[in-house]
Amino acid sequence: MRVSKPAPLTLALIVICVVCYIPDLLGLRFFGMQLGDWMAVGPDSFSRPWEFVTAIFAHGSIEHLAMNMISLFWLGTMIEDIQGKVKFAIIFFASGIFGNVLFALIANGYAVGASGSIFGLLGAGAYLLYQMRDNPAARGMFQGMIAMLALNIFNSFLPGIALEAHLGGLVAGVACEAAIVAIDRKKLPR
Repeated sequence: MRVSKPAPLTLALIVICVVCYIPDLLGLRFFGMQLGDWMAVGPDSFSRPWEFVTAIFAHGSIEHLAMNMISLFWLGTMIEDIQGKVKFAIIFFASGIFGNVLFALIANGYAVGASGSIFGLLGAGAYLLYQMRDNPAARGMFQGMIAMLALNIFNSFLPGIALEAHLGGLVAGVACEAAIVAIDRKKLPR
């Protein structure tokens, strides 16, 4: 098992998230609202379904952006390097969209951020590393991933955190990875 250089799609997603935050950082307004407000997901997003995607790329603060991009860099590099761009993109977008749909269905409010996608990558990574558990390096990484996942689930119960998006993303990520592994079991790295 190897994890090498940063993966191009992961880096592109990070760049898009940073670029989407620049207008908010500069205090620019569009029709009286920040760009992130226009991109947010909420109960009325079913009439504007693109918000299930755009909300992934918007962030509420520089700290929110930084934490998500550090997580995306680490997880995205690993998963994209092991499984390739297409499978990584499926996990990232399916997790983010499903998390945002769940948030819009259950929560009362609006949310932004790549956290649902990142929880999906956490779940997918944990599932993938568990499937590779015969490899000592994968086994060690799996233990670290479980600890990170537990800490992040605990933090998801804090006020102002989109718990529904996190849990929805996690479920979607594990489901996507389970399907990928079932289809491509012979291609699974050892």
